[in-house]
Amino acid sequence: MATKIAYFYMVFIVVLGIAMVMFPVSAKADDELMKETKMTVYFHDYSSGDPNSTDLPVVGFAGKRWSFTDFGTLAVADDQMTEGPEPTSAIVGRGQGISVAISLDGINTYVSLSLVFTSEAYNGSTIQVLGNSNQFKGVREYSVVSGTGKFRYARGYVTVETFSFDNATSYALLRVNVSVHHY
Repeated sequence: MATKIAYFYMVFIVVLGIAMVMFPVSAKADDELMKETKMTVYFHDYSSGDPNSTDLPVVGFAGKRWSFTDFGTLAVADDQMTEGPEPTSAIVGRGQGISVAISLDGINTYVSLSLVFTSEAYNGSTIQVLGNSNQFKGVREYSVVSGTGKFRYARGYVTVETFSFDNATSYALLRVNVSVHHY
């Protein structure tokens, strides 16, 4: 009896294998289903420490100065995100996140950032950005690790460059180039 069952399963597997080879089921590759979106947005970053600041150090080592360039300092940001570089340009959302000075010399920072869209085209959608880079490089690159809404399952990268900086007011204009693949 056991040999008949074993024989049946062996024949079944051989027939199934032949059928799979002769009648393949075609499926689209994930890459064919994915969309690509490229965009440029601008962050308006105010870090002067006054009540209108959008980027502030909030935690550091006790007894030490808290600055964007001091090891261990954690800063939070909630920057206005616009279509163009002008402050009057259409608002498309907010750049919200944290950064931590992670190198002893204060050059490298770890960034966790959400691009939170409020404009009609992407309202309620987000792009999640993570990475480590030299905060003084002209162009910094970070990974896109996820997204929500219209950017669900996003993957890709962003580059951030300082478009302009006014030392007197601590106002930085950052150009953020986004390249993502998503469903």
